[in-house]
Amino acid sequence: MNININRIIKKVLQEEENKRSSRYMFFSNLEQMRRQCDLLLDLDEEMVESILENGHDWAQDHISEAKNNMDQVFDFIMNESKGEDDYDEDMIGEGRKKTGTPLCARGIASAKATYDVYPSAYANGHAVQVCKGSIKGLDGETHCSGAYC
Repeated sequence: MNININRIIKKVLQEEENKRSSRYMFFSNLEQMRRQCDLLLDLDEEMVESILENGHDWAQDHISEAKNNMDQVFDFIMNESKGEDDYDEDMIGEGRKKTGTPLCARGIASAKATYDVYPSAYANGHAVQVCKGSIKGLDGETHCSGAYC
């Protein structure tokens, strides 16, 4: 009788495993990212700033790249789930731009001349500001260029 119970338990567990979404890691990773973001946001901002300023700029670059990746996944899934006509980009928050907007040549040249590491979050941010006309490019002028106009 004990053997039959063990078989039944194994069968039930196997059925439950098979019912589980094949994309459970996607959701598990999202939950972990949420927990980690909450923990990081609960830290003292001045302490985190001090850590980043002590030669750990790479952490800010990683967060910027993670945000870009999350933006792309979010946009894709929202568009697929609601259809492009129903998707309202204003609901996501501030500071958003269309993904895939190419940097202008002026911005890239200025960023490469200004920063030792290109591409990086700082260099790309600089390039965007040049393309938008917010800061001067290598030519000493501020004017909007490329897809940012």
